Amino acid sequence: MADWHLPHTFDSPQGAIRWGSFGVGPPIVLLHGTPNWSFIWRNVVGELSARHCVHVFDWPGFGRSDRFTGQNISWDEQARRLPELFTHWGLVAPTVVAFDFAPIFALRAHFFEGLDVGAFVFADAAVVPPFVTDFSRLARENIGTMRQLPTHIAEGMIAAHLAQTTYRPMSPDTFEAYMLPWRGEDGVAAYWRAVARYDEDMAAPLVSRLDRLTVPTRLLWGDNDAWFPPDKARELAAALPGAELRFLPDAGHFSPEDNPSAFAEEVLAFERELGRS
Repeated sequence: MADWHLPHTFDSPQGAIRWGSFGVGPPIVLLHGTPNWSFIWRNVVGELSARHCVHVFDWPGFGRSDRFTGQNISWDEQARRLPELFTHWGLVAPTVVAFDFAPIFALRAHFFEGLDVGAFVFADAAVVPPFVTDFSRLARENIGTMRQLPTHIAEGMIAAHLAQTTYRPMSPDTFEAYMLPWRGEDGVAAYWRAVARYDEDMAAPLVSRLDRLTVPTRLLWGDNDAWFPPDKARELAAALPGAELRFLPDAGHFSPEDNPSAFAEEVLAFERELGRS
């Protein structure tokens, strides 16, 4: 499945963004997190696109979108890509499914950039600090040292971190697809650029605004998420009045990878509840 391909390109201020759309119907936009890319949605897209037009893309600096030295992939800058893409796609108030760190980008776009969203689904979501993993925090605090590591050693560290994301071990082909963007000298450099931009301060202003969020919101969480355990899910649910929390069985942090059918069905059920399907 490493041949997962997004056929279209959008030229953004931070380089070309690869994107694709699948199916016909009410729009859903899928936002991947880190250290993953749009590949994580491949098994969810098929089920959602039977009833919806599903838009998928790689954030600048990730997957097959442009990655380059000096690229601004700060979390506030990433948030600015969403209004640009929505305009390019002609979307009005779609459902936004945001995974991992992407809820920060989506909420910043909504609160600070005026992004019109019809409904939110936040999955295994980094919103309420602290949420950066111990490895990523250590790497960010010592980013100069990380950048001096030999490529094969850095790849080994990234691979060990990635291996913690699922409830069951990934197949070798699937694991390699997740590792593919981080392979080689350029891939490792891109990984450290992403880690250098991990900034929980970008999430802090959102927390005080969560009780003012009027967009219908559903929370999905892997019941065996080792990165953001169930207590983090309940903490976010308590901060979001009216947001129902659903745990996905047999799923770790990469819940769309571990249990894509349950993930897709929860999204579709939420859409039906809202009369959007």
